Amino acid sequence: MIGKYRIIALLTSRIQERECHGLIHTLEEIFARIDYRLFVYNCITQSDTKLKENDPQTLIYSLFDSDFADAVILDSGRVGNKTVCENVVRRAREMNLPVISLGECCEGCLNIEYVHSRGIEALVDHLIIVHGIDDFHMIAGPKGNRFSDSRIEAFKSALEKNEMPFDEGMVSYGDFWADPAVAAAENLLESNRLPRAFVCANDQMAIAVSVFLQSRGISVPEEVIVVGYDCIDTIYSSSPTMTSACISSETISRIIMDSLLSIFSGGSAEGHKMAIPEPVFNESCGCCSKKSDAAVLFNEQTNMFCRFQDENIILSEVAAKIQQSASFEDIAPVIHAGSLIYDMCCLIKREYIDESVNPEESFGLRSENGLYLLYDSDMINYNRTKGESFAPYTMPSREIIPTMDFYLDNGRSLIFTALHYLDVSFGYVCFHFREYHVGSFYKIPQTVNMLNNALGGLINLRYKHYLLKRIEKMSGTDVLTGLYNRRGFCAEYERLTESNANGGLSLAVIMCDLDGLKYINDNFGHEEGDNAIHVAACALKSACPPEAVCTRFGGDEMMAVYTCGEDCGSVRDRFAEYLDKYNSESGKPYTVAASMGIYIAPKGEFHDFEELVKKSDTLMYAEKKRRKAER
Repeated sequence: MIGKYRIIALLTSRIQERECHGLIHTLEEIFARIDYRLFVYNCITQSDTKLKENDPQTLIYSLFDSDFADAVILDSGRVGNKTVCENVVRRAREMNLPVISLGECCEGCLNIEYVHSRGIEALVDHLIIVHGIDDFHMIAGPKGNRFSDSRIEAFKSALEKNEMPFDEGMVSYGDFWADPAVAAAENLLESNRLPRAFVCANDQMAIAVSVFLQSRGISVPEEVIVVGYDCIDTIYSSSPTMTSACISSETISRIIMDSLLSIFSGGSAEGHKMAIPEPVFNESCGCCSKKSDAAVLFNEQTNMFCRFQDENIILSEVAAKIQQSASFEDIAPVIHAGSLIYDMCCLIKREYIDESVNPEESFGLRSENGLYLLYDSDMINYNRTKGESFAPYTMPSREIIPTMDFYLDNGRSLIFTALHYLDVSFGYVCFHFREYHVGSFYKIPQTVNMLNNALGGLINLRYKHYLLKRIEKMSGTDVLTGLYNRRGFCAEYERLTESNANGGLSLAVIMCDLDGLKYINDNFGHEEGDNAIHVAACALKSACPPEAVCTRFGGDEMMAVYTCGEDCGSVRDRFAEYLDKYNSESGKPYTVAASMGIYIAPKGEFHDFEELVKKSDTLMYAEKKRRKAER
């Protein structure tokens, strides 16, 4: 629970379809009356397409947690992947959360079976008993599809129950789409085998067949009856209106609500219940239509289709601007200015804010590093009323989304969908619509896919820039010492001299040469000789000011150049202290030592670079000679 609210997690797929968002809306209305709230975890797939086991979207199903959830509703029929469903059930059971499975039977759950066969049987019975039909043909979905096959079996069973013969020639395959269904009907027409009634496995095929028949001068239903299945919106705007059947969201919601109340009262969280489809009789079978608002519905659908095209253009423009953003802080105004993306917040995993993180590397949605709130429509609107701007920030992943209490108190359902790019999930979007509008749910796939490509592309682009900078740096850096090589040094020296072009500062040039390198190589190996060079380089880098340009000049010679005042400070002392400390702690059988020559070119007297090197080199060799004489 969260406060006084019981949280019910619904795991589903293809939320943009009426069957899905209609159920959500009905549950939301029922739950609001008894202080239940719905958290929906959605994956985006094509119609009748199973989720893949390794689909990065499925990480969104791991977001529910017993810390706040009281029960899980698994829309297993829509998810479609047995392994994904089993993983969800196992995780829920480990948390002692009851699971209600919709459409498919899962072990250890309270299963609500959708008996679609009863709907097909009811339609066939109606045509036989009420309209006296004795000549049927079925247009099914794809051959071998389990949903289609079950409807064929129901069709066959209904005929047998009414003592009518069945043979395989009474079935054509329309693949659940309009064109193959029309091709099947046309084939029957041209071969003079047109039936008295078509039973189609879904409404899209039924409407397409009806339009085709009328285009050939065949009246529906007077000459040929056509019925469909699923009760999509367009059955009421087709002409004639289409007879169909479906399991209503009200029926499913009522069974779910009764089941939850029983479970929370101590009842069993396992078992089996059935949801039976109900026929909806309209004009295509010869009955009167139950709805008279077809013109209004048709206008709404046409309006949504036209807006869909315009919105895609706007979303493309938003995506382009996101990828052109200089930083993540610039993205929120770009999204908000699009005016289409509202009632949502967008969170990405904190790791992906770091441009050095490989975008192909996956992290769990509950990252220990927290979540980066990139966008929040309500927070932006609220801040504007106070004259303030929205600034993205990091929040703990356990909080899921900001201002949670506000949404719960307002009765909003929360709809979570994963963001993913290059097969890696990098965050999620949470939609929290104020009111129920069909168009809002249609926009979810549009919006999420735009953010996937825009944000994923931006993260990938930032990583490429990071790699390019790394490559550029590596090309100018000596591998052993980490100091600049000659190529890198020349570029940095040029910038250094340009910044002091007016001669306001003196220039310090330091030459450093390792003492006894041949002795170390000959007695302890070249690996130890490399170590001595590396230590001397670290000592030089440490002794010089941070802005100094340090380079491995060649072999065991190193050089540093930087601008300074009249006095270059105690560089020599810091250099010696670093080496003394190393030698006392290293445990090496040799001592790392080096000679240093420091030359300071007076202000305004930047001599030829080669001349400066010679002067500092002379000083360095003088010290080396002195140190050798003192041994």
